Amino acid sequence: MKKAATFLTLILLTTLVMKAQERPLLIEGKITTTNNEPVANALVTVKNTFIESETGPNGVFRLPALASDELVVTAFLMETKTVAIPEPNTFMNIQVDYNAEVLEAVILEEKEKKKSEEIDTGMGKRKSDAMGYSADTDMHRFISVADVDMYQVARKMPFLNVVGPLNNPVVFTNRMSGMLSTSRVPIQVIVDGIPVEQNVLATINPNFVTDITVLRSLAGTVKYGSIGAGGVMLITTTNSGSGSKNNKALPSLLVQGNDYAEEVLPISENIAVATSEYLTALTPYDDVNDALAVYNKQRQQLETRNLGYYIDVARYFSRWGDAYRYMILGDLYEQANSNPRILKTIIYILEEEENFLQAAYVQEKLLELEPDHIQNYRDLALLYTKIGKYNLAATLYKQMISNTIPNVDFNPIKSIVVDEFRHLIANHKRNIVYKDIPNELLSLNFKKDIRIVIEYSNPMSEFDVQFVSPDKKYYTWSHNYFDSKDVIEEEIAEGYNMKEFLIEDSDRGGWLINIQKKDANTGANPTFLKYTLYRNFGLPNEEKTVKVLNLARHTQKVTLDTFIY
Repeated sequence: MKKAATFLTLILLTTLVMKAQERPLLIEGKITTTNNEPVANALVTVKNTFIESETGPNGVFRLPALASDELVVTAFLMETKTVAIPEPNTFMNIQVDYNAEVLEAVILEEKEKKKSEEIDTGMGKRKSDAMGYSADTDMHRFISVADVDMYQVARKMPFLNVVGPLNNPVVFTNRMSGMLSTSRVPIQVIVDGIPVEQNVLATINPNFVTDITVLRSLAGTVKYGSIGAGGVMLITTTNSGSGSKNNKALPSLLVQGNDYAEEVLPISENIAVATSEYLTALTPYDDVNDALAVYNKQRQQLETRNLGYYIDVARYFSRWGDAYRYMILGDLYEQANSNPRILKTIIYILEEEENFLQAAYVQEKLLELEPDHIQNYRDLALLYTKIGKYNLAATLYKQMISNTIPNVDFNPIKSIVVDEFRHLIANHKRNIVYKDIPNELLSLNFKKDIRIVIEYSNPMSEFDVQFVSPDKKYYTWSHNYFDSKDVIEEEIAEGYNMKEFLIEDSDRGGWLINIQKKDANTGANPTFLKYTLYRNFGLPNEEKTVKVLNLARHTQKVTLDTFIY
């Protein structure tokens, strides 16, 4: 049986199990708006298949198809559009419309926010429309509970460039980016109305910061004379006169908490899929060969050309052993090995079952397909750690932290990368080369009480993650077009789809994590979400829980996890 399991495991890696229908036509086209502007990062899918192509900056796509196929186009803030394949050798010009309802709501929200916005100018607060110059406000939204100092926050903020080594960085505005390094003026930092040296950013706890405004224009920085020539960063903390004098406690995950009085059912994939016809057809069979015969008929049907089908069936066949689950995933892999979203889902399932070697193989394939997506490098480094390739993992982490991989910028996920590199060093320090590792990363007292990482296969998916504390207060992180438009745009452009949460020095007792999908779109390739919870992250007694779910099945709020803190 061991030999059979090994052989079937290799199916996922090397063997063509079921050859997808050949599509001899190479379809080329361009996706534009009704104003003829190219739409980048749009997904073009051959309907009822796993074949997809993502448009580049010029809106162009290429994919194989049949003359009888239809293409489905989805893009951020756009209406989904289905079009027929034209005559052979015809370049397709496809125009998509903005989703008027969503766009109107987003614009209205931004206008209302701007209308009522008062901005700290360094000379008192003024209405934004009465200033006469631009200011970048509400920049404290880039603060996350994972940030350890204000340099980490600055790396995530638009219009700012953080250059130099980790132990002595310098912050410039993009107004200085085109100048020679010898003539650039660093941004001036003002904390609670007092000009300070920029290195103070390393000592400010971001959790004490209540507001950040960046003044980039010369008109906005005139008050500060020569010290404001490079722009000004105005930071307000809980120690300022504008905040409560008693508000000195570390703001927790529940800084926006409200009373929680819901009764939410626990999650159960079994409840959602128990009535699926394809699983019902498999259940009468106790012999794996009989069940495989049914599966071989099912996978030829149009309705089973669906990511959810293969994941459900792979899990079902695991009752006869891991080898059969790998065989089903191998079928899916061979049909969709050029589809990044499906490869990512396969990796989620393999990681859930701790099959890290196979996951690393698929992740290497995904990196080949998307070398400009920053999360692929992080995911591969994490998997290299799991399979004992510690020096390869360390090399990738060092390149990400120093931003030395060409044509990609890791700043949006740098806090996550730093945490995981420090974790690697803390646990495998005897197995890696220390050359070029910054000293501040070598600290051995690294730990996090509770660390939660949420990953999702499609950045355009809309959902809520709700944290409920022992005293029944809640905080909701929303990933949707209204609350997270800038975040989603950045995720799509930079190629990442994850969020990290830390719970430290918080309420003791039982916590809930609730999840709910907010958009109605499912399609043949629904979004899968991977939830990873670490207890005592970085310590020898670390524990990890991984759960993977099909978001399409959870339009009603469900409890994803409970834990004791």
